Amino acid sequence: MNYGVTILSAASVERLETRQLNQQEITEFAAILSRAAGQQEPATQFLQSLSQDELKLVQKAHSLARPIQLSALSREGAQNLLSQPDGSDLVDLNNDGLVEVGEGKTIHFPPVNAPASVKAAWQKATAELSESEKATLALTMHHMVYGVHIDLPEVSPKAALPPEQQWNQTNIKALYDYAQSNLQFRINMEGWTSYNKMLNQVYERFFSAISTLPAAGLTPTRVATTQGNAISEQVTNAETTTPEVSAPKSPLSRQQQINQLLLDARLGIERHKIKELEEKMEAVRSDSTLSSMEKRDKLLALQASIEKLIKQAQQRTIEEEKRRATL
Repeated sequence: MNYGVTILSAASVERLETRQLNQQEITEFAAILSRAAGQQEPATQFLQSLSQDELKLVQKAHSLARPIQLSALSREGAQNLLSQPDGSDLVDLNNDGLVEVGEGKTIHFPPVNAPASVKAAWQKATAELSESEKATLALTMHHMVYGVHIDLPEVSPKAALPPEQQWNQTNIKALYDYAQSNLQFRINMEGWTSYNKMLNQVYERFFSAISTLPAAGLTPTRVATTQGNAISEQVTNAETTTPEVSAPKSPLSRQQQINQLLLDARLGIERHKIKELEEKMEAVRSDSTLSSMEKRDKLLALQASIEKLIKQAQQRTIEEEKRRATL
């Protein structure tokens, strides 16, 4: 839709309307984007030229909780304040997987720097999911590529690979292997929950699509690493075969359940906490009094708590294996 000079996408307009902008405000915000597009100066400098009312409008358009503090903005955060609300032209200048919009940081999967073919494959794989399901699933995938952004002394952040390396066939295969390992770990902890069933289905569609993408011009590189160290750092030749997604396994036998409980006790896995969080997520999904945005925010927070518990359990598993290896 043409507002002023800048053409806002239908998704951008819908998002602005959801954020309670009226037609005049939408037109004024589009005009700000048009002026920014016609300037050669950095985004940080352009924002300094805006009036307080215009800055408040930019704040509202991006649904920011706090007023924009120009002195606190990074180059990335400033540039993304002048982006389409649908996220189509966001930038991740430092390639850390976290997109700064103003002072805030948001998670996107596929990453904004990923090839268009990867984004298209993900969109197709998740087409049948609700927006809240897509958001929680994107959080899970983001953690597998970049690790969980939590403060643990034993977890140190690692730089992400450049997009052309992250999405070559070597690292797609590495990510697939890690995804399957992560899924099996989740199943061992939680069983075949509805979320884990959804993960399995999306993995099958997504990895089947991207594993056949051409890798022309890409050379073998070190395999992508994550904070959980589940994908090892090594130099290897790319495998271009389509990975086979494992079929769901049958429920645990009584002896397997006993063994699992013993393992839980040894590693300090608090399965009841995960179950409580899953129940809270189900309650949020069925709460008709919440808006779609409120549901999304609550589900993301609950899913992040589950991911944190799982990551901590995985880390304890790694430490336990290291300890046993020294005996």
